Amino acid sequence: MKRYFFYFVGLWIATLGVASVITSDMGAGPWDTVFVGLSNNIGLTPGNWVIIVGALLMIINAYLSKKQPDFPAFLTIFTTGVFVDINLKLLEFIELNNMTQRILLFIIGFILLIIGGGTYLQAKLAPNPIDNLMLVMHKKFGFSLAISRLLGESFAVLMGLLLSGPVSYGTVVVALFIGPAIQISYNVMSKIYNCPTQEGTA
Repeated sequence: MKRYFFYFVGLWIATLGVASVITSDMGAGPWDTVFVGLSNNIGLTPGNWVIIVGALLMIINAYLSKKQPDFPAFLTIFTTGVFVDINLKLLEFIELNNMTQRILLFIIGFILLIIGGGTYLQAKLAPNPIDNLMLVMHKKFGFSLAISRLLGESFAVLMGLLLSGPVSYGTVVVALFIGPAIQISYNVMSKIYNCPTQEGTA
């Protein structure tokens, strides 16, 4: 039960962070700029595009690694897509009247994103296809994990620019700091997740 609690609550917190960063209009994360750009140009919601692009990445990862698609990963992308859309709807009621409020919402969103990421990863259930792409590139082409991640994020930023997505200063911040920040969050949440339950004293 604890495993699924951390999984779904962590995903909810992380997607609330994603929605907050998007709503702040300070620049979304690299892949989120793609989802918003696709939504603005083609239609459907950003959450729908999270699911569609995630499914395509599952197929690409399977092809590159010469393995069957990681179908359990669809649970993660489907849940993420639904949660993103719900949280974006909830945040429509927030009025941002100046730059200070936008920066504050961006900071809050970034903090929620790293806390949520560090939380849901404790469950070690279905991997995110975007993260899996980094591992596939690492094994397939011999790139380091850092270079693989950088290539994936750079491709997403380029696509976001081509689609006129919300690429701005915040995009750079997320791209540069999200990895190390989630690693710290993961280590902290790991201590909480693995903390033995106290049964009480005699």
